[in-house]
Amino acid sequence: MKKRRILSGLLAALFTAAVLPLAAPVRALGPSEVTVTVDGASARPIGGARRVGVNIEMSITSDEMWAADGNWMEQTFAAGSLSMMRWGYDAWAFNWETEEPLSPARYWGGLNTHDAAGTFGLREFIDFCKRQSIVPFVMIPLESLDTFGGEATLEQIQDLTASMARYIADQGIELCYFDMGNEVWNHGADGLDNARYLGGLYPEFQRIVKQANPNFRLVLQRAPENILWNRWNNALVEASGGAFDAYDDHRYAFYGWDKYFDKDGDDILTPGKPIEGKEAILGECDIGWTPIQDNWAAGHVRDLGGGMALLNALLDMVNRESYDQILTWPSHWPSKASITNDGMDNAFGWFDLDAWYLTGDTQRFTGPVLAHRILNQNVLDNTLEASSTAPTVRVFSYENTGADDLRVIVINKWDPTTLTLQIPDRYRMADAMVLRGESVWDTAPDYVSHLGAGVPVSGGVLRDAIPGECVVVYHFTTDTADALPAAPTLTAPAENAVGSTAQTFAWQAVPGAVNYHLVVSASPDLTDPILDTYTGPNTLYQASQDLPDAAVLYWTVSAVNAAGEAAAPARSFQTPGLDAARVLTVDESSDFIARSGGWNLQRSEKSYNGTDMSAQSAGEYAEFTFTGTQARVLGIRGDWCGLAQISVDGGEPVTVDTYSAVREDQAVLFDTGELAPGTHTVLLRVLGEKSAGSIGCWIEFDAVQLLDSAGNDPKMDTAVWNEDDARVSRFSIWTHQSVEGCYHGDDLSSSTWKAHVEFTFTGTNAVLRGLKAPWCGTADISVDGTVAATVDTYAPELQSQAVWYDTGELPFGTHTIRITVNGAKSSASQGRWVEWDTVTWR
Repeated sequence: MKKRRILSGLLAALFTAAVLPLAAPVRALGPSEVTVTVDGASARPIGGARRVGVNIEMSITSDEMWAADGNWMEQTFAAGSLSMMRWGYDAWAFNWETEEPLSPARYWGGLNTHDAAGTFGLREFIDFCKRQSIVPFVMIPLESLDTFGGEATLEQIQDLTASMARYIADQGIELCYFDMGNEVWNHGADGLDNARYLGGLYPEFQRIVKQANPNFRLVLQRAPENILWNRWNNALVEASGGAFDAYDDHRYAFYGWDKYFDKDGDDILTPGKPIEGKEAILGECDIGWTPIQDNWAAGHVRDLGGGMALLNALLDMVNRESYDQILTWPSHWPSKASITNDGMDNAFGWFDLDAWYLTGDTQRFTGPVLAHRILNQNVLDNTLEASSTAPTVRVFSYENTGADDLRVIVINKWDPTTLTLQIPDRYRMADAMVLRGESVWDTAPDYVSHLGAGVPVSGGVLRDAIPGECVVVYHFTTDTADALPAAPTLTAPAENAVGSTAQTFAWQAVPGAVNYHLVVSASPDLTDPILDTYTGPNTLYQASQDLPDAAVLYWTVSAVNAAGEAAAPARSFQTPGLDAARVLTVDESSDFIARSGGWNLQRSEKSYNGTDMSAQSAGEYAEFTFTGTQARVLGIRGDWCGLAQISVDGGEPVTVDTYSAVREDQAVLFDTGELAPGTHTVLLRVLGEKSAGSIGCWIEFDAVQLLDSAGNDPKMDTAVWNEDDARVSRFSIWTHQSVEGCYHGDDLSSSTWKAHVEFTFTGTNAVLRGLKAPWCGTADISVDGTVAATVDTYAPELQSQAVWYDTGELPFGTHTIRITVNGAKSSASQGRWVEWDTVTWR
């Protein structure tokens, strides 16, 4: 019974809506040619809302849902560029302190039970708003008041309001709105006496709210304006004595695609009468809920058509300038599977909650999501008069105060058509994004680039063919720049971060850039991109399709203008599902990473484990052997950094430029990409060279990240140290020399009696290799201070990398190996030289 209560609540709130006929009208063919005209002389500042917000489904959203798939909900809300968020559904019956229903009789519930502590509570809500710079709009649980049939006393409600306001103020929030309940007239307050009683509460609640922060604002919520409720509203406002800062209207239009888009305007969503001196908020704006009002199962506001209808209405409301804040409802409408017992199809809102509730799928892209993104990222300072020659093509236009950036939003209701856009002739370049789907019923529409890098505009005229049933957002600039823009600085996701398959990408704006080019790929060289789109002037973009899970991905953004594109160095991140046991990070100081003697081990605060190692001299190297399918070399990119060469399994080396104008810590300097399962060796050599922009040749090597896609744990348990490794000590006279066929093309030789080399390792086995040749003599091998063997390195013919000695299995621990020239030789040898090459230990 609890779950069905929503139906009666809706009917009570919306009983004045007219029932529409069942038959859909016959759709006329759209015109093949349409002219859109923008009047450049008509610009006027927008006096109301320029961005819009949403309501969040507090009790419907569980902690598990919020955190799923790399916080897919948070990613999508963030990408919406929201101005305000309202908390929210069921807060009217919720004790924010205990996260339990304050008044179970008023609690509609959803995915969470009455006693669930796992809801998206106020603390999480405020944290999200603070991090995203979204104005919070919270609800005072007035419906739980015993006077209105609830179970809480006035004192309890006032105490909860006071503690909520103090908590929000303590979090550093400087602006917060407090709504006096949610449609209180539905809960026993429908008489004039109750309206006067409710109004009389306002002075004390305003005092409570402003005691926490004088800038906090109390909001009066009005009933729908009609012949029955106008007297109730008048009594409420009069009784309040002006003790409120803003008023909140809710406006609904239960028209779907077929019905709604027969109209040329949005007069079905007329604003309420203003209250002089008070801020106006449209707290719930709903357009295009169902094709037929009385068909509960036919809801489609999550699809392309519903999103286009919503965008159409929102743009119209913004142009009316009637409200300072506009929030949509449903942002969120809960799935019928979660709140009713009749049917599992046709969920509503930003998120397909049925998909989550029934299968755990995170299908987050719906029409309303993209409607918000289009509006919030493209409504500029001034609105311009714009007209279309076809009623099936609506147009809205906005310009910045500098009159060098113009956005034209075209909503094509019907068939594909060719547009002729007539705009002020100062605009020279155009790019565009398009919101499209297979049909208006598509529940996963795309929002992608339409004109690529951009096209030139001549004489203020652009011709363009557009799809049927779509939204196209044109971005015009006065760009005539000859200089290439600087490369952007990438900000999110951070290097090596665990991101989301619904990832939001962000970067810093670049002066002179008029467009940005985003590329995402599973390959370090960004070939075969998963996502390749231009984002217009926007520096925040959420993938319009699910990225692969359990994957390491690479991305970059290029700044674009008439002179070309400048790309940022690629970054990497991983999507959820990549088993932590299948990723191994090894610090640069590990004994398993061989290195030459010219590296500086040093502190580096933002590096892995707070250290890295640097070298600038040509020939310095670092090398490692691993078992797995992929390795990534991490390091620092900076303006002092130079060139290196990296090879895999002895293959052709690749030159890597580690220069970056902006310092990047734990950056991926090199990625092997997917390799065959098995053992692989990676060698990095410092070139001692640099690119033109760098001030130095330094290579800053930080760590190695190993992966295994074959279902095994990656391993680095074997080291190959060359004879010149930094951890090898030499005593007496030894010569480091080039010898073809030796490891790295060199070895260490001596014929001096008692000359020795020594090293220490932690493991269970070591194998010594060196030259065997006609001129070579004998050496003593000591293990942990005891001579274990005397080896004769003579051979009648030269043998490179020959095995000299194998310790066999040793107890796990620290062992010291010494190779000593004993001055002896076999009778066949021509000399007493000992030429040592490598040790392989594990």
